Amino acid sequence: MNAIEAIGGSLPLTSEEFARRAYAYALNPNRNALKEVLDQCSSVEDTPPLLGIFNDIPWHRFRESEAHAWAKAGFSWVVNDAEHSQWEGWYGREQNAAESRLGLLSVQRLHREALSAHGDVYQLGARAALRPYSTTYEDAERFFRAVNFPVPGQATADDRGGYPVRSGDRTMMFTPDELRNAETETQGWIQFETAEYIMDRSLRDRVLDLMVEQGRNKACGFVGPFDAILREGEIPEINDAVNELFREAAKRGLHMGRVVGSGSMEDPKDIEDAMVEAIENGARLISVHPMTSDITYRGAAAMAAPFFAAAKRCGF
Repeated sequence: MNAIEAIGGSLPLTSEEFARRAYAYALNPNRNALKEVLDQCSSVEDTPPLLGIFNDIPWHRFRESEAHAWAKAGFSWVVNDAEHSQWEGWYGREQNAAESRLGLLSVQRLHREALSAHGDVYQLGARAALRPYSTTYEDAERFFRAVNFPVPGQATADDRGGYPVRSGDRTMMFTPDELRNAETETQGWIQFETAEYIMDRSLRDRVLDLMVEQGRNKACGFVGPFDAILREGEIPEINDAVNELFREAAKRGLHMGRVVGSGSMEDPKDIEDAMVEAIENGARLISVHPMTSDITYRGAAAMAAPFFAAAKRCGF
């Protein structure tokens, strides 16, 4: 499977592919389109890279037509960012449903202090929760307890609380077994964005092993070195450490990703080369560095560019 086959066999996506995705969602609104691709692959090495973007458009300004454009362009997952956008980035049932109908994995990122709210985002239709800014092993443990329904008799104070889950025909699931069986496609994503998680090999490996314990493709990782550099200053060896993290995760069958590009890396060739480096080291969840709110301007600028080039050629 290559990157184009993974999104339906054509780029841009066709109407038929959007119809297939909408039909699949209607049958099972609890599906996770990205996890379906991961589950089809026998290893991280065989998994094609999947494109993502961070979404900073407030939930009350979100338009399905915009998400349709993201999906048509080949994006597979979207992080709705309520860590930095706060309540405006916490997407609700209607917004998550729109993204899921289009075949986009809706990943909800919350602030680092969130606990039970990480599991509650599944009730709003997100299929993955993203925990940012961890620094200890206990941070990861508490996160996974918050996103998983407990085994009866083995619950702790940090475990996710019960709340009915609906099936495709809106049947309510009430028993512990029904709840767990209805949410087999949810994922917990851990963000590796501190020096503790990126540079400390012992802690890094303990967290990776905990992610493996969650089950096949139930946990993913995402690297954001910006915060580590912001806290620690320039770290010359951080890029090598990130690539080592990708390799160690891939050995364990874990899918990892990162943002590629920045304000200092705008040349498309440089970004492509950096994406190649990440992919060759085992990253499979590749995010562009502009956010969704940047797409409108960038598209408008690209459409306007021929006009100003023509005006200049005519002496204006």
